[in-house]
Amino acid sequence: MGTLHVLGTGPGDPDGADAPDLLGAADAVFAGPPGPGPDADPEATALFYAEAWRVERVRPREAAAQLDAWFAGRPAGTAVLMVAGPAEADVALGAAVDGLRRLCPGLRVDVRPGVVVAPPHRSPLAH
Repeated sequence: MGTLHVLGTGPGDPDGADAPDLLGAADAVFAGPPGPGPDADPEATALFYAEAWRVERVRPREAAAQLDAWFAGRPAGTAVLMVAGPAEADVALGAAVDGLRRLCPGLRVDVRPGVVVAPPHRSPLAH
């Protein structure tokens, strides 16, 4: 079965984790809705690391079904779900990930607590 990496967005150091590599290697990047603050827009951040044709928006209520359909067509695929703020703090998309685990029991879900990815031009300001 495939792999879903869940990453947060916001102030952070994109060189401090393997997140840019995960985004670059993913078959698709799913972006949740924006959060407060200039660095908490998952779609804008994803577009720094992935081509636009690989980036898709998701809504929390539809995320489990959308991701399930994507993995059904690509059972060995790798995708990244980006959420606003820390990955472990997004309750709505956390519920979607739990629903996805029920829909795709063989799917490997890798939630990266504490890892936040910022667009590269913003990272020096976070220090």
